[in-house]
Amino acid sequence: MCRLKNRIKFPLWHTFRTMCTDMRAKFFLLVVFLLMGVSNSGAQQTDLIDSLARYFRAADAAKIADEFSSKLQLNILDEESVYSNAQAEQIMRDFLSKNKPVSVKIISRLSSNPSYKLAVLSMVTGKDKFRISISLSSSGTRFLIKEMRIEYDKQ
Repeated sequence: MCRLKNRIKFPLWHTFRTMCTDMRAKFFLLVVFLLMGVSNSGAQQTDLIDSLARYFRAADAAKIADEFSSKLQLNILDEESVYSNAQAEQIMRDFLSKNKPVSVKIISRLSSNPSYKLAVLSMVTGKDKFRISISLSSSGTRFLIKEMRIEYDKQ
């Protein structure tokens, strides 16, 4: 069993230097695991954008609406207004029933700001191609959709 050489209280760096090798290894592993937990929070948000693409691909308006904030600015083909979560879900359900997705791809994502995210999706249907812009804002512990814009893709 390893003991500290000095029992006098010194700054942390000195205590670390006087630890035996086993204790240093355990301390190092603890720091690594703590840092992995901090860096994993950004990966969770990336998963949200991936999840939104899957929800659009499946035409699942209910799952998309789970990510809406209580009030949402929604612009679908130049019809723009602010809707409640329930109203926006119904509008999305109608839109997705009329425009069945064949494929959905993530064109771009902006996630460098810790309180704001942006995603641009491309949705191909049987007849048309749409560009979907989604703005997500931090709301406590999670990100919620504050604004969504669906327009014809001109490319």
